[in-house]
Amino acid sequence: MSAKRRQAIFTEHCTGHNIAPCCLCGEPIQRHEDRWIIEHRRALALLGPDLNTNCAPAHFKCGEVKTHTQDLPRIRKAKRQQARHEGTKKPTRGFEAPAGVVFDWKLRRYVLRPTASQP
Repeated sequence: MSAKRRQAIFTEHCTGHNIAPCCLCGEPIQRHEDRWIIEHRRALALLGPDLNTNCAPAHFKCGEVKTHTQDLPRIRKAKRQQARHEGTKKPTRGFEAPAGVVFDWKLRRYVLRPTASQP
């Protein structure tokens, strides 16, 4: 993110002279004295738009806490769901029948697959 856009987003949220509220904790951020970042309210990896309306200033520490406790777990879960949906990840649970064995729904059990020579 460019410095010009970062300053513009801070200015949009200013409530006083070079002071804006943190979007996460609500405490004031002083532009030139505090360490602050621009936080995406909905993470880009979770398909949040990269627009100024989705961004707000936040204390550096507050942003780190949100990233590690909320965003990263949700991003990891979304990636796992996508991998399962695409079929690139096999289910970790479940019973895999041995070769030559099928489930007979009438008998409700696994049986050997009938071959062509059996009547």
